[in-house]
Amino acid sequence: MLFLLSKSRGSVISLEGNETKVMEWIEDHFVINEIEIEDFPFFPCGKLIRDKNEEAMIVFWCVIYGRVDYRLQEA
Repeated sequence: MLFLLSKSRGSVISLEGNETKVMEWIEDHFVINEIEIEDFPFFPCGKLIRDKNEEAMIVFWCVIYGRVDYRLQEA
């Protein structure tokens, strides 16, 4: 079970189930056999995605907004 400790409020936020939401988002937006997916632990439930052109993006669970978010590779 994965937890994130909120320093400002001293509460614990469970990230359980959110990794599933991240993977579902990826499956909804990509052809899975055309990308590589790696764990990227610098973001909550983070996944590093690379395509055939070696372009990359990070897909992760945003604990602030409670949803899947992403960041594209800057050229």
